[in-house]
Amino acid sequence: TTLSPAWSSDGTKLAFSSSRTGDPDIWISDASGAGAHRLTAFRGPDVSPVWNPKTNSQIAWVTGRTHLPQIYMMDSDGANVMRMNDGGYATSPSWSPNGQFLAFAWNRNYGPGAPGGEDIYVMDIASKRWTQLTHDAGRNEHPSWSPDGRHIVFESTRTGSSQIWTMFADGSNPHQLTTKGKNWNGNWSN
Repeated sequence: TTLSPAWSSDGTKLAFSSSRTGDPDIWISDASGAGAHRLTAFRGPDVSPVWNPKTNSQIAWVTGRTHLPQIYMMDSDGANVMRMNDGGYATSPSWSPNGQFLAFAWNRNYGPGAPGGEDIYVMDIASKRWTQLTHDAGRNEHPSWSPDGRHIVFESTRTGSSQIWTMFADGSNPHQLTTKGKNWNGNWSN
């Protein structure tokens, strides 16, 4: 199985998850698919890679190596692997256009009977400090930055069904964009 492909911002590399050697791991190749090589080799699934769009020198991804999904980051050659969150259940990493911040969905108190829900957080990569942008209003996930870095679009169940919402990058002024049916995985075009 090969899934969750992500282009580098310069279009020369592709990161993806592949289970060609057993567990899903993060791989990269050049734009033609040649030169594919594995960056991760841990027990548990590694999925959803995203490139730092400013430098293309870092990749964030979701891993199950600690049994629950967590956000990790590494250099684009697989070096300097580090965990970005401190527990819970974290998914959907998204880099800001300037490469300074990483947005993600995180249920910090995951487990039966635990208070709270899945919210959108933003981490300053340099300081490793995070800020919670949504606050226990349904399930909030799949953040995506606007090209100018001023807004984040995300999926939320705060009105009952999954709908697409937007907010300023500081979490203020949430605004519902879709209202009919169920809508998932909002994304910005450039």
